[in-house]
Amino acid sequence: MLSALYFRVDLFLIEWWKGTEAVALYNAIFRLVDALRLFPAAVLAVVFPELCRDYSWKTLTWTCFGLFGLAVGLALVSGGWSDTLVEFLYGDGYREAVPALKILLLALPLLFVNFALTHQLMAWNLQRFYAFICAGALLYNLGLNWLLIPKLSIVGAAWSTLGTEVFLTTGCIWLLIRKGARE
Repeated sequence: MLSALYFRVDLFLIEWWKGTEAVALYNAIFRLVDALRLFPAAVLAVVFPELCRDYSWKTLTWTCFGLFGLAVGLALVSGGWSDTLVEFLYGDGYREAVPALKILLLALPLLFVNFALTHQLMAWNLQRFYAFICAGALLYNLGLNWLLIPKLSIVGAAWSTLGTEVFLTTGCIWLLIRKGARE
């Protein structure tokens, strides 16, 4: 629940400060990034049993490298075609959302890696600690959104998402190092 909140609370804040039209723009482009998250979901569905058995870093490391590389490739291709893609899918009225999409695509590699990191936390039975990281990510995200949305609108929300993914990556790696692998 905390994860879902920090991931989508920006919609409420965008509406509060910038209105429904800004929410429509941001939600539309966020859905494009959200759709790309099906790739790590499929990978982790296959890899999860091995993450549960492997108490070293081997499976997690290879999974993270693979997902990171895939995300970088998808971000580069999507970013290069973002103007055309947004106009084709949503029409010319959504063109002003392209800068926010490009920022969200910068977050894509971290989104993919965080998918693996959070699965590893579950595999190593660290979900209670993960809840604290999610609570921290929610507070961090709220703070960033509070600062950035009033000034930058949906671009600020996108930067907040990127910042929150950095926070989550750092928290998960710290927790996995501190409590995780038993070689």
